[in-house]
This record gives sequence, structure tokens and C-alpha cells, in this order.
Amino acid sequence: MNSFIVSISSSILVLFVSILGGYSMARYSFRGKKLFLISFLATQMIPVMVILVPLFISFSHLHLLNKLPSLIITYTAMNIPFCLLTMSSFFQRIPVSLEEAALIDGCNKFQTMTKIILPIMRPGIVATLVFAFTGAWNDLFFGVMFTNSESTKTVPVGLSSFVQKFDINWGQMSAAGILSLIPVVIMFAFAQKYIVSGLTEGAVKG
Repeated sequence: MNSFIVSISSSILVLFVSILGGYSMARYSFRGKKLFLISFLATQMIPVMVILVPLFISFSHLHLLNKLPSLIITYTAMNIPFCLLTMSSFFQRIPVSLEEAALIDGCNKFQTMTKIILPIMRPGIVATLVFAFTGAWNDLFFGVMFTNSESTKTVPVGLSSFVQKFDINWGQMSAAGILSLIPVVIMFAFAQKYIVSGLTEGAVKG
């Protein structure tokens, strides 16, 4: 349940920010846009060990250690750069003429986005959502660092508890590992066609 809450919450936040940010990056030109994109790409090259101590200190001051919001904030921040760039690439593939035609027909910006753009963007939305969800669901590193009680453990942290000092409970860990795959397998089964087309069409241009 902890993994489900953290993964769903962070993936929804990532999707919301990625849609708005990706649309802005694809449709508007502003000073420093290239530098902004480069900085987003640069964040993907920073080792997680570099940001661990600052995050730990910040969450300690905010009294968020051993609480699920610390993981939600971390996974959201970690997944936004890649997902935003992916969504921006999707928006660039949609002709501006579609939006202009919708505006001429009487739609406002919000209606154009919800009735025209987002339905076309369904493969990209699903691919982004699955990427953010699996990234949060499978993470062990931050789960171990920021949670230490039974009430806040996520699935990977729970699986690591089967590794003892002098023994490894292979049977129980294998059974629990298979159970932990069920949500991800179900998600991929229902969203497979969107994921394949989404990852193919949303490749970031060089």
C-alpha cells in the first residue's frame, strides 16, 4: 500500500507538470529556453549520491523523514526532467494548425487542450505515466535512506529485509518479489499498445 500511494501520487504529479511544462517548451519561445533544456538534461547526469545528503538534511529540517511525502517529493523531482522533455517532443509532433482550427471554431485554450490535444497525446501520456510509476515503484535507494519503520516501508525495502546478516530467505523473498510484480504487469498488459507507440513517437530529437 505504501508503494502504491507513493507511486501513484508521484506519477500523477509528474504527469501534470510534464504536460504543462512540455506544452510550454514546445509551443512558446522565450529567453534562456535552450539553457533551460540543457539544465534539465544535465540533471540526468548527476549521481544520486550527490543529492542524498542535501535531501536528507532538508527533509530532516522539514520533519519529513520516515514519512511517505519525502519519497513522493523525491520521486517527483527525479522523474520530471526526463518526462517533461518526452512530453515536449510529443507536443512538437502535433501540428499547430489543429489548435488554430479549434480556436477558430470557438474553443478557448483550455477546451483546445482537453478536447483536441490531450486525446491525441494519449500514447505519450500513458508512456510517461508508466515510466514515472515504475521508477517510483522499483526504487530501493531512497526508500532505505528516508524510511525506517514498518509503517512506511515500500516494497523494495520490504524485499531487502529478507537479506539477513548470515542468511538470505530466498524462498520468501522470491515469493514476495513475484507478488510485487503484479501491479506493474497488470499496468503493462492494459497499456502495452500505448507504451510501444508512445516510446517510439516520443523519442527526443537529437
